[in-house]
Amino acid sequence: MTRRLSWLLIALVLFVGAVPLRASPPALLAGSANGIELCEQAVCGSAIFVAIFSGQAGFNPHALGTIVVSVNHTPLPDAEHPAPADLTGGFWQLQLFFGPKITGIITGGKISDNGDGTFHVVAQMLSATTGSSTFDGTLSHNAFPPTIKGTIQ
Repeated sequence: MTRRLSWLLIALVLFVGAVPLRASPPALLAGSANGIELCEQAVCGSAIFVAIFSGQAGFNPHALGTIVVSVNHTPLPDAEHPAPADLTGGFWQLQLFFGPKITGIITGGKISDNGDGTFHVVAQMLSATTGSSTFDGTLSHNAFPPTIKGTIQ
């Protein structure tokens, strides 16, 4: 009788103590990126950028790191072809100075000509760690090397 009672007690503890598994929400990624274009798509097969990231990564509201982006796009807009260029894919990697490496892909976006040697860039970023984010910034071809500056939300 006591053996049966102990098994029932163990089963009851396991049943009552069980909780459903819940997926954790993605960590927050938001901040600014300021950098340069290392290589244009015509030369390297993709446009390659490196920038300093400053902002929130996960629970750290003061994260610092470097972000590297390799992205493909249709031909850039100009006076003859003013339609925005499409971002057709790519990848990104954020290495925090004091924290983990976060990687993801570029799922789409647009590059629009501002008419003054600069371009408005909007890129959709996706990561298993941080979920969906959007880069919104300006690419300038007015100096060498070209510069990029914007925010990630």
